Amino acid sequence: MFPLVSNRRACATTDPADNQGDTDYAQDCGRPGSIGNNPMSVIFLNGCTSAGKSSIARHLQDRLPAPHLLTGIDDAFAMLPAHYHNNPDGFFFDRDANDLVRLNFGPFGLATLKSHHRAAAAIARSGVDLILDEVIQTPELRLDWMDVLQGLDVFFVGVHCDLDELERREIARGDRLPGQARGQIGIVHEGMTYDLEIDSTNTEPVDLADEIIQVRAGSL
Repeated sequence: MFPLVSNRRACATTDPADNQGDTDYAQDCGRPGSIGNNPMSVIFLNGCTSAGKSSIARHLQDRLPAPHLLTGIDDAFAMLPAHYHNNPDGFFFDRDANDLVRLNFGPFGLATLKSHHRAAAAIARSGVDLILDEVIQTPELRLDWMDVLQGLDVFFVGVHCDLDELERREIARGDRLPGQARGQIGIVHEGMTYDLEIDSTNTEPVDLADEIIQVRAGSL
């Protein structure tokens, strides 16, 4: 199991001007980060494809006391017109100098990801708690996330898994290009500082969700 990196909250205050869309639900929830003009909380899961983030996220939705919406990078991909997949202007796979599979993006693909980041931040600022299921693949995207999440109560979780198990899952699920996990494992956590790091290699997603809830509660 990876150690707890920090037990901080991402931020405690925001500019009220950023939160004029807050709903009555946000004002009535009565818990930290959701009173008055303060934004709701975000649980940010980051890790390789096939690391189990989506399963963990669904268990979080089932077990957290307050309702949380769930969105992630796959939703950004799904918004694209079909002909922008495997397209140099949208998203496409290639191999780097080390023959590792990389997901790359062109101008429209980058604009799509950055608009997804802003849409997610807007959800949290509008009065709804949120879980994010993400794969941060470049420094530019990492910095953009940090920029748009500024002022929000974000709990960052690094989701790790051994490469052998990632590759086994990748093949078993049948909806991922083989080699994606190997290409991502060395880059997805670069530059990140987490409130909690977890390992899904031998631990069930429901147990990891419970760990997140427990540690998250202790940080409030």
